[in-house]
Amino acid sequence: MASVYAELVCRSNFSFLRGASHPEELIQAAAELGLPAVALADGDGLYGAVKAHLAAREAGIKYLLASELTLLDGPPVVLYAQDARGYANLSRLISKSRMMHPKGEAGLPWRELAEENQGLLALLPFPVPAEQVAPLAEAFAERFYVGVSRSLSSGDEARVARSKALAKSLGAPLCAHNDVHTHHRSRQPLQDVLTAIRYKTTLGQLGTRRLPNAERTLKGPEEMARLFADCPEALERTLELASRCNATLDGLRYHFSEQDLPQGHTTSSWLRELTYQGLQVRYPGGVPPEVVKQIEHELKLIAALDFAGYFLAIWDIVRFARSRGILCQGRGSAANSAVCYALGVTAIDPVRMGLLFERFLSMERKEPPDIDVDFEHERREEVLQYVYEKHGRHRAGMVCEVICYRGRLALREVGKSLGLSLDQVDRLAKVAGSHGGEMSTELLKEVGLSEEDRRVRQTLALAREIESFPRHLSIHVGGFVITREPLVEMIPVENAAMKGRTVVQWEKDDLEAVGVLKVDLLGLGMLTALAKCLALIKEHHGRELTLATIPAEDPRVYDMLCNADSIGVFQIESRAQMNMLPRLKPRCFYDLVVEIALIRPGPIVGDMVHPYLRRREGREPVEYPSEDVRKILQKTLGVPLFQEQAMKLAMAVAGFTPAEADGLRRALSHKRAEERLGPFHQRFVEGGVARGYTPEYVDTLFRQFRGFAHYGFPESHSASFALLAYASSWLKCHYPAAFTTALLNSQPMGFYAPHTLVGDAQRHGVEVRGVDVNHSGWDCTMEEGGALRLGLRMVRGLQETTGRRVEAARRDGRFTSLGEMARRTRVPRHELARLALAGALGSLCGSRRDALWEIQALGPLEETDLFFGMAMDGTQVELPRMNVAERVSTDFETVGLSLEKHPLELLRPALRKRGAVTAAGLERVRAGARVAVGGMLICRQMPPTAKGFCFLSLEDETGIANLVVPPDAYARFRKDIHGALFLVGQGTLEKTGKVTNVKVQQLEPIASALPG
Repeated sequence: MASVYAELVCRSNFSFLRGASHPEELIQAAAELGLPAVALADGDGLYGAVKAHLAAREAGIKYLLASELTLLDGPPVVLYAQDARGYANLSRLISKSRMMHPKGEAGLPWRELAEENQGLLALLPFPVPAEQVAPLAEAFAERFYVGVSRSLSSGDEARVARSKALAKSLGAPLCAHNDVHTHHRSRQPLQDVLTAIRYKTTLGQLGTRRLPNAERTLKGPEEMARLFADCPEALERTLELASRCNATLDGLRYHFSEQDLPQGHTTSSWLRELTYQGLQVRYPGGVPPEVVKQIEHELKLIAALDFAGYFLAIWDIVRFARSRGILCQGRGSAANSAVCYALGVTAIDPVRMGLLFERFLSMERKEPPDIDVDFEHERREEVLQYVYEKHGRHRAGMVCEVICYRGRLALREVGKSLGLSLDQVDRLAKVAGSHGGEMSTELLKEVGLSEEDRRVRQTLALAREIESFPRHLSIHVGGFVITREPLVEMIPVENAAMKGRTVVQWEKDDLEAVGVLKVDLLGLGMLTALAKCLALIKEHHGRELTLATIPAEDPRVYDMLCNADSIGVFQIESRAQMNMLPRLKPRCFYDLVVEIALIRPGPIVGDMVHPYLRRREGREPVEYPSEDVRKILQKTLGVPLFQEQAMKLAMAVAGFTPAEADGLRRALSHKRAEERLGPFHQRFVEGGVARGYTPEYVDTLFRQFRGFAHYGFPESHSASFALLAYASSWLKCHYPAAFTTALLNSQPMGFYAPHTLVGDAQRHGVEVRGVDVNHSGWDCTMEEGGALRLGLRMVRGLQETTGRRVEAARRDGRFTSLGEMARRTRVPRHELARLALAGALGSLCGSRRDALWEIQALGPLEETDLFFGMAMDGTQVELPRMNVAERVSTDFETVGLSLEKHPLELLRPALRKRGAVTAAGLERVRAGARVAVGGMLICRQMPPTAKGFCFLSLEDETGIANLVVPPDAYARFRKDIHGALFLVGQGTLEKTGKVTNVKVQQLEPIASALPG
């Protein structure tokens, strides 16, 4: 039969714990059922609108832009956008509804809706007394509908009768809907769980809040016709309403802000002028002709796509940051642009490096460029506030991030809703998290659970089903949308949890899909550390350096890196990178570009790492099947490591157009890459063979491309990161004390805890001095002779305001006693105790126990007490001093490190009895020998590409030992790997050049209590 029904009230999982289906699932199911049109009616939001729009376009059905609006003085109504004006009003009304309330709440007075209803249709989904809705129905006149639904539950016919009576009373058409919560009945158990999570209770205690059956699911025209055989006109009204709605996101027209243009300039002409001004700075000896050619090509394309305003806004933001002395650097595909380089946004010369501009911007795909700029993470807020101030909150908002249910969180929430105890869900989540989510019978038994338990089985099944469901909105790490027109008329905006922040309701992929540009203003800890390090060098060494003036290609730096001496260095400090450095042996900047890109899941999965190393070491010939391929892959020895190379090869080898090549890149980058690559494979192989390449070579190339589906780098991104890797390496090499001080003052960041950073600095000859209230500021500092003084920030449990008070009070002179220090600083008793335990009162009290005794003898430590900090008991006692083990243990508890001894020094006698060598001692052990090594576990990794292998890093007093745990050994020792702090591993020593690993056969914990 012909379609006589359109579903107008669907709640997707973007209704946040109400609907149990993705927008795409609802659209696909609607198409399969033969529905001509469908509308999402999620509450006070268009969160899933873009996903539904794209799915509907692909499925060939009509998608209606709609939302259910909460009214403060009336029942909720579903609004449908008829045209562009209606969509703008819908977006504005949703924004008002959300922004009048704290995050998560919404509601408008009905008069606000009545005054801004142009271009909107309204549907009252459920009947209410006529007086509650009559004024609103009158305001909408011929655009108001009364909804009617049958869910085959108690009270159905009474509700239908009330709907019919209300429609007659108001003179409004009756319109059927099914109040859809799922795309298929099988999803109802999950919908029940979502309801329980929403009410923070269990299924057993939900009562009538639980839907009585699975009938609120998407139904086809035939089933709906049977349900409404008594009023077929209610079905026909759905088609009428749908036919009146022609608003579409395809009609969304985004324009970037065009503020502050000099008189006589357009955005394009002003961008051109700034670009050529920047070229004079970049090329003081004259701009090369090939650069001019590239610049002209880019400017023409930018003008044609109307993106000039976007580039100007980025330039302005970077200009502001630099005017405030904030370090910043553009990265990502923006580094492929010569215009970005000329504007000073990026620091990589794309022409000299031969980077592909089409990776950044192309006429064929006509999509917005993506420019990421990193700023010092501690000063990024200054930049964000500048954007708000410059463009106004009505034209600037941050991009949202949809936080989804994943792994442990999914298990916890589902388990609690099904009635598992908190202890049970904690144990279940812990073991699932440590074993990649796979739950065998043995693992369940290990945590005292049985797969025979129906609730456990349901928890595991429903947790898999809820995976990737939206949970709530958060703020994107740095994305900003800036518009020329009012932002609230393009995308609904709402308050964020963070005070003073507003976010748009679409995430970054949605914005890109509808052509809305975002600016990514990101915080990068290493830039903060670099800025602080450069300031310390200027203050203590009298040398003024910038990132641009750090000497290039320093042989000492590369010598250091070839020895894997890279703790604290940006991007190349991980265990895998440190293993790679002695093998790759970097001797120039481009080697760092390769190094950073090589240790990524993409090259590893694509089997690119070992061929590259063999060729670099001369153990495998480098051959090119054609001159075209040689030009593309010569820099990487015939191995495609970068996304740009994949695009160039697709064009050169298989004859892809630039648009097709970019489509391949996008498929490789998609989360469902494997299924999207199918059509490209055949096209690539056929194109390559037709152009004279062997099927084997073409197939091998494409197999390597597949690796990029597991995360591969664009060359420009790697080059941008390599600049910071080199800068941080140079500073570590030449100014280790300043470098370590800056790292400690920039925490949390990086790969290693402070005790590892400090231990590494000490091995590099840096003298490190402990925390002391008479010498330490809040931050770590440098003292005479280049020593590093730990700051009060290192004391756990000490508030920054307290530390700053101590620092400020000492400007009037050193403290002479504990009581005087307490009176001058007004430090609370519990924080004085933390300082005492940390040894920070050593210059006032002697031992730590003496300090604690004195603190207890002090009078009241309340702010207004007359006797604040005065000694009230002069009794002297001889307290036993802490032994070395107690001091070291207390150091780690209070400061996170000990300058007296490493814990492994205290455990060394026990380790010697076990025959264990030190980390440094591994160098003297021959390859293939059986060896034991012990240490404090500082890193545990199980990357998805490692095929079940686990990698451990154990730190002792001499350095770091790396252990490789095969899957069978991991299964045997998993409990200790995830539960013990000190481990000793036995196995076979593997050596490849300077790279040393112990392949573990036996693993056990060392006694965690330090000997007395």
